[in-house]
Amino acid sequence: MAKVKLDNITRKINQTTIVENISFEIPDGELWVLVGPSGCGKSTILRCISGLESISQGNLYFDDVVVNQIPARQRDVAMVFQNYALYPHLTVAQNLGFGLKMRKVNPSVIEEKVNFVSQILNINHLLYRKPKQLSGGQQQRVALGRAIIRQPQVFLLDEPLSNLDAKLREQTRTELKKLHHQVGITTIYVTHDQVEAMTLGDRIVVLDKGIVQQIGSPNEIYNSPANRMVATFLGSPPMNIIPVSYVQGRWFISDTEYLTLASNISEKLPLNQKKNWDLGIRPEFITINNQDNINNSLKVIIDIIEPLGKEMLVRGTILNSNIPLTFELPINHPINNNDIVSVQLDENKIFFFDTITGARIN
Repeated sequence: MAKVKLDNITRKINQTTIVENISFEIPDGELWVLVGPSGCGKSTILRCISGLESISQGNLYFDDVVVNQIPARQRDVAMVFQNYALYPHLTVAQNLGFGLKMRKVNPSVIEEKVNFVSQILNINHLLYRKPKQLSGGQQQRVALGRAIIRQPQVFLLDEPLSNLDAKLREQTRTELKKLHHQVGITTIYVTHDQVEAMTLGDRIVVLDKGIVQQIGSPNEIYNSPANRMVATFLGSPPMNIIPVSYVQGRWFISDTEYLTLASNISEKLPLNQKKNWDLGIRPEFITINNQDNINNSLKVIIDIIEPLGKEMLVRGTILNSNIPLTFELPINHPINNNDIVSVQLDENKIFFFDTITGARIN
């Protein structure tokens, strides 16, 4: 196992910068998730770590050794891709042991390791089947086992669950977390799925447009997002963003609709410098109050109701505006499309973001 450190890593192709000044350090044995929208550079970072792509600037360390110039085959990393890439003519046991066979490991040692890894992954009853006889989830476990059996320094996973259906993806995600606790290999996991990021990672690196936006634990990133991009990307459903203008103690959303917030909130903002902000609040911190003219309240026209089992997701539009607002209600709450309701925002859960830079105002 190894500690992995990226020190101002930049990757350019011709004159195009793919990722820029990426710096973070993953302690030995931890599982970190790189997450962000498509095209943000997360897979490029993984390929730079593996050696499949060269680093234009900066240094990559395994423990305290710079590995920039070390070829991929000598870096002692194992990588699992979205495509499982199993050998169709080989059995599960042969696929698992193929890498060790190429390294001329003793056959009895290969057999011992194949049995050990197959038991961890619960595929020991599939050892004599071929890939075409396996389900998608079983093929995924074989691909993981083929990587684990080598006991590499670093384990790299590039969206390995994206080909699975929702139920199987959830099941395999749980197995992956349990597996990481068992084997303890330093792991870097790439995904665009924020649920995977929140449930799997010891720490999360949020990327956008090739730049790190925030690094932190799942709870830190969810509860204290560094900027508007992080706030709206992490969380399902995403955080509501409401453009507001501060005028004489009121937060106007339109010419006629406004919020009245506690004075201590206004005192924390540099209102002498600017008056326009983006107000953010997560759906779970909005409640129906059935009262008018109280602090933190808004009128909302209900557009869509989405039952989700124990609760329902309600999507509406703030009255006299085109601003959408999403909130959650108990499944048995009486509400219908086109209803106009009064909702209250939990002022302790409100964020303010700069309208231009997107930075959160502390």
